[in-house]
Amino acid sequence: MIGFKVERKPLEKKKFPGKSVKKKEGPKEDLPSEAPIPDPPPTAEVPSEFSHRLPVDAAALRAAIAECKEKLNPKKEENRKRWLDLAEKVLKSEMISLVAPPSQDKVDALLQKYPHMKRTLGILQDFLDISRLAQGPASLPPLLLVGPPGSGKTAFSLDLAKALGVPSRLVNAASLTHSFVLGGIDAVWASAKEGMILNVLLEGAGNPVMVLDEIDKAGESLSGSSSSASIEDFLLNVLEPVTARKFADEFLSAAHPVNASKVQWIFTANNVAEMSKPLLSRLMVVPVREPNDEELREAIIPALYQDILEENHLVGKAPEALSEEAIDTISGSPREARKRILRLLAGYARAGKFEAPEEEIGVQRKNIGFCAGGRE
Repeated sequence: MIGFKVERKPLEKKKFPGKSVKKKEGPKEDLPSEAPIPDPPPTAEVPSEFSHRLPVDAAALRAAIAECKEKLNPKKEENRKRWLDLAEKVLKSEMISLVAPPSQDKVDALLQKYPHMKRTLGILQDFLDISRLAQGPASLPPLLLVGPPGSGKTAFSLDLAKALGVPSRLVNAASLTHSFVLGGIDAVWASAKEGMILNVLLEGAGNPVMVLDEIDKAGESLSGSSSSASIEDFLLNVLEPVTARKFADEFLSAAHPVNASKVQWIFTANNVAEMSKPLLSRLMVVPVREPNDEELREAIIPALYQDILEENHLVGKAPEALSEEAIDTISGSPREARKRILRLLAGYARAGKFEAPEEEIGVQRKNIGFCAGGRE
């Protein structure tokens, strides 16, 4: 049997070349039908820039985790346990994805909802087109939306993050007194925890959106004092891609920096007169105007109404749209329009129709105490 097999193999080899010679022209005819099956273009053109390493030195962090586990006493060292949990999350996100630019439909939907933001969206579109040309992830420069109060700057910023398909965080800069809100609290303190930047990065996208609202109202807290660090210095560092590539969250430790260079920053302000020149130099200033009556009536009020229905779980429990009579009673900024819609919905809840009291809360308030009979 062994000899038989040895003799059979050469026979097969002799026949094989013969068959291949006969079918030499055959495969050429079959190639067109077989070529589309591998479909190389979509996979071959996906660049490596659609992900990057979150921890700058993953090996060092891995070693620190192992050392921490050896010394950990869960009953006495709550901070060490929380640090270990955070470090392991960072390591799990060692290669973090970067989200691609959104489809044109999503950008167009933003314009329909915010028609007065056409100029802003035009600037954003330019940078998203550059990202598409580079075949890279969505990458917007640090923006500063400047406009009157209630013009929809904050709502637009958060809706932009949704359109981009990335997580976001909103920080009220007016109440910001220390950079630990963004950059974490050192593990030596009982209240130690990571900052918002690292926290949002751990949601799985390396290019999330950070919104700093009312940065012009931060005032002196930006420059710091003898007892507090400068928030402005912190922002100047994270806004520079070179330094942001080695961003150090205080809780995770400066020994284990992370790559926060792809975070997309949006600031809002009513005016820029009091803002520092170094900070302004790092931001692209985009003026935002209030919507006119037509934009408010045709686009913004219907969109606000739908948002309010979803936020308050009223879809299917209230009318799908406001009546023309109800819309006629709404005016002012988007912020004021939102308040009025809520009052109209309250009237519908009570009487089954969009009605709100004519007098507004606080307009006819009776003065009491030291203000009685005088100005407030």
